[in-house]
Amino acid sequence: MTFLRDISFLWSMLHIAALYLLLFAPRCSWRTTLICSSAGIGTLTVINMLLMARQGPVGIMHLAFFTCTIPSLLLFFLLSKHRDGRFFFLFCLTDTISFWLMQITNLMDRMAGNTYVVLFLSRLVLFPVVEFLLWRYLRRPYLELQEKLKKGWWLFTGVGGTYYLLLMVTAVPVDTPLPDAAGLLQVALVMLLMPLTYLTILHSLWRQMRMYENSRQMELQQRDYNAVCQKMELTQIYRHDMRHHLATLDELLQQGNSDGALQYVRTLNGGLESLTHPAECANSTINAILTAYIVQAADAGCSVDTKISLPEKLPFEETDLCVILANSLENAIHACRDLPGEQRQIRLEMELTENGRLIVSVENPCPRQVFFDSNGLPEVPKRENHGLGLPSIRATANKYGGLFRCQWETGRFILRVVLIPLEPAKPPVRRTGPLTYGILVLLLCLILLNCLPSLANALEEIPVLGTVVRVVDLRTYTLAWKDGVRSTPAEWNRIE
Repeated sequence: MTFLRDISFLWSMLHIAALYLLLFAPRCSWRTTLICSSAGIGTLTVINMLLMARQGPVGIMHLAFFTCTIPSLLLFFLLSKHRDGRFFFLFCLTDTISFWLMQITNLMDRMAGNTYVVLFLSRLVLFPVVEFLLWRYLRRPYLELQEKLKKGWWLFTGVGGTYYLLLMVTAVPVDTPLPDAAGLLQVALVMLLMPLTYLTILHSLWRQMRMYENSRQMELQQRDYNAVCQKMELTQIYRHDMRHHLATLDELLQQGNSDGALQYVRTLNGGLESLTHPAECANSTINAILTAYIVQAADAGCSVDTKISLPEKLPFEETDLCVILANSLENAIHACRDLPGEQRQIRLEMELTENGRLIVSVENPCPRQVFFDSNGLPEVPKRENHGLGLPSIRATANKYGGLFRCQWETGRFILRVVLIPLEPAKPPVRRTGPLTYGILVLLLCLILLNCLPSLANALEEIPVLGTVVRVVDLRTYTLAWKDGVRSTPAEWNRIE
């Protein structure tokens, strides 16, 4: 049955490369990458199979670092787009996953009688299953992670390299005796800690990237918000100075200089044209944001139909409102740029309900059908500085425990957001746990026993309970001399 062992080894070698290519960012085209990697991995596989036939499975396990790991590392380093900590971490990740699977299947075969049948069948199934899971759940976020996050990889590479060495040291090759109980415990601990560590690393990297993107998005929104506020302030200054402009016009007309008055009016009108916009509602923040983006929409040839019913004060942070409106309107304007002029129509509705909930709805034309992923976000190609607006809106809705929904209906893309006012923060209620109650009861018993000697003496006469009472009775540990005899006050009472 040794041919099953050899086939399972060959199967594992091929899938080590497959696992790596799933998360790989190539330097060249995928066609060139697949041709070069297939040629290189095929050559290494043949060499390792010949060495295995000559040295045996134990010998090839000892030589694998030099005959498999180093050559494949050099091969993929030449083909990789990233030649820094990102490459080395990915190499350690895929290699350790592969060796982890090989070790697991080896131990399963040992427990089944070392017939190589379980070894072959388990590897035949586990490698494709792991590859499917990586493709389904990890590939897209990991590729995005590699593109967006360029620092902090070397530390995690060191962790991955350490686990690689641990697996190589603690591995139990095929056809070798199993170690003793202590050795098996070491193997089990390494096998358990490795996936937990990698999950922690990937989660940490993902959170770090999201925090960076959110902070950058907030900075951009804050900058736009500040610019809008400056425009609004400048508009107020123009309105405040209007009486001076009217006085100037009156003087020009009194002098009979109608041409000068007309030119002054035209100059004044041109200065106000880019600053003024009819107020949409009583809230100044909403007006400021809409002023900026309605002007952008007009520049792009889009018309914005608004239906807004909002009071002057809203129970939400101004920056959060800016995130929702700015991102949604910017996406709608961007979607309309490639459409004919008569179709560039955006509809915005905002309403504050009686129970304080803010409902925002943005619609824009979208002739092509949109498909959504499991998170309810549109499945669109990832591009630089794109694809962050909707996740930012969703994060804002989640902050207020609200609702976020995207949908496509008959050529229209609809975004709806509902914000729920946050309840005032209540002081945390400190609940007393059972341990605290136990300690208080013990202290109360201690006080009663030591303040009521007669109660303590009565309880000490009870079997079993008396032993416990004497332990907590402080008189037991108070030594003194009486009539030349060293004894305790409790003994004095019993003698008397």
